[in-house]
Formats: sequence, structure tokens, C-alpha cells
Amino acid sequence: MLVFKRFIVWTILFSITATQFLLYLPNFSCIVSTGVPLCMAQFNFSIVGTSAITRDFIDSIREFLRLISYLALDMKWSGATNPKIYSEKNLVDTFDADNLYKVNFFGYCKKNGNNRAYCVQNADSGMDVLGVLVRDVGIQLAKLSSSPANNTKVLGDSLMLTYHLTLSSLRKFLRGDRRNSNAFSKILLGADDTNTDNERASQYGKGVEIAYALKIFNKVLFYVQVCEIASSFLCLATVIGFGLVLTFGKRHRSLPFLLKTISSILIIGATLTLLGSTFYFFSLKLLEPSHDHSQSSDWALLEVTIGSGFIICCARYLLQLFFLPIAFLTANHYSVRKNSKHDPEESSSNSLAKSEIM
Repeated sequence: MLVFKRFIVWTILFSITATQFLLYLPNFSCIVSTGVPLCMAQFNFSIVGTSAITRDFIDSIREFLRLISYLALDMKWSGATNPKIYSEKNLVDTFDADNLYKVNFFGYCKKNGNNRAYCVQNADSGMDVLGVLVRDVGIQLAKLSSSPANNTKVLGDSLMLTYHLTLSSLRKFLRGDRRNSNAFSKILLGADDTNTDNERASQYGKGVEIAYALKIFNKVLFYVQVCEIASSFLCLATVIGFGLVLTFGKRHRSLPFLLKTISSILIIGATLTLLGSTFYFFSLKLLEPSHDHSQSSDWALLEVTIGSGFIICCARYLLQLFFLPIAFLTANHYSVRKNSKHDPEESSSNSLAKSEIM
């Protein structure tokens, strides 16, 4: 009877821990183009330009990318001489309004209309939208080449590394340049009026700081997610080991303590991830165009929607919250107490057996 009771307890623990561990699998659904037909993203975004500033900004980037595309084709990266290769569909289309980016912790998928273009890993950049766009430019440029040696992932990684190094260097330089009354910024941005010049320099520095903060925030969130998944696996392994101990009817001090510790670490990591993802999502929502045109933001740049992966993350978190008190109660009940040398369950069963004999 006692073995059956312990088996029921272990079955409940194992079912919950196995389920919450399996619910991490959707986080890896956006890293490959083949095999997995769905991308369960934390959020989806597309590029929009409803204000004059963002419209000019996006148009400028598109023209720049078109120039790079023509340059790549003219350098015969594609190895073709057909004039049709200069058509719009063959150029870098990263900032096209028709593109939808489905972003998760470990990668993203790009869709154009109803067709999925590709899915790719985003390394430790996580869900950094600027990093996603930079990597996509690298992948698009690599696709202009017909050479098998020109790997899209390699060029995407190279462009990301260049972006991060440039961003860090700009941030460091601009901070030092403020001591010289923004001398470099005045030369770079150029303005006849001193006040306008300082304002432009300030806005430029602010943009660099925001991009750098996005990079750091998403990198930290990425590693928190990695630690969370590792804690989830350790929690599952501990429950399996705990079940083996219960099978032999023994009480331990180390395994119950380990179960409580790992389940606590898991819920802390899950809380940080959920709060970080929620904060990041609402921060991106600030870049959305307002439905009230009189209050439309000057930086209405993105259209952001919640993804199915975020809903799964919330469901997994609720399951982990439910698991935590059960794990603590079970660990306390089946742990060795310092002031007790005997198993209360075994003592009660022995007393019952003696009473039946008498």
C-alpha cells in the first residue's frame, strides 16, 4: 500500500516536470527552415513608416540596400549576366512592409505574404529586432551569390559581428566626444546653427545608446532562458532520481533538498524570463503607430503582435507555479528529519502489522 502511495506521488511529480520541460520545445521551433512546419514566436513584427521621420528613414535604408544589391550583382557575385537579375524580387528586401518576422529566443522566421522565406538561428542576440534586421541583410546579400561556398549563415554572422563592434565603438567614441563639446558629431552631422548641431548630436547619441541597450538586454535574456531550460532539465532528472529512492522506501536528505533548490531556481529563472519578455514586448509596442493620428508618434516604426510562443510561456509558468508547492510538500514529507531516526510511514505500518498479529 505504501509503495502504491509513493508511486502515485511520484507519478504526479513526474507528469508535471515532464510536461513543463516539453513546453520548452516550442522555443526551438524558429531556428531551422526544414523539418518543423511552424514557428511559435514570442512576438511578430513588421516594418511600417506612418510618420514623416520613419518614412524618410526607411526609404533611405531601402535605397542604401538597393545600392548594395546592385553593387553585389555588378561584382558578379551571382555569376549571371541576365538583366532580369536586377528586378525588385532579387534585391535585398529586409525593410519591405510585406515582410513578417516571427521572433523567438533562439531564432526567427521571415515570411513574405503567405510564404515562409526561411528560419535561422540568431545566436546569443536573442530577440533583438535590430540584430534580426542586420542578420537578414547579411542573409539576403549571401543569397545574391550562386557560389556554394558563400554560406548565408557565415555572412549573416559576419554582418552581426560587424554591427556589434561598430555599435560598441560608436558608443565609446561618442561618450568620449562629449568631453570635446561634440566636436566629431558637429563635423559628422554638420549644421550651421550651434543649438541645432548639439540637438542632432544628442539625438544621434541617444539612438546609439538605445541600440546598445537592446543588444545587452536581449543577450542577458537569452542566457537567462538557457539557464532556465537547464534548470528545468535538472528538475526533471531530480524527480526521476527521487522516484527511484521512493521505490526502495528510503528517505534521504540530499535529494529532497536538491529538489527544493532546483525548483526554486527554476521558478526564479522563469519569472525573470516572463517579466523580461513582457517588458520588452510593451517597449516595442511604443514604436507602433497610434490609431489616433493626432497623437501619432514620430518614431512609429514597427507593428508588433503577440506570438503563440509567449502564450505557451505563460501556460508553462503557471504549471511551474503549481509544481513549486507540491515539490516542497513532497520533499519535506519524504526527507530525513534530524530529530527522527525512523520513517513515520514505516513505523505506522509496523504498528498496524503487530496489532493484526496480536
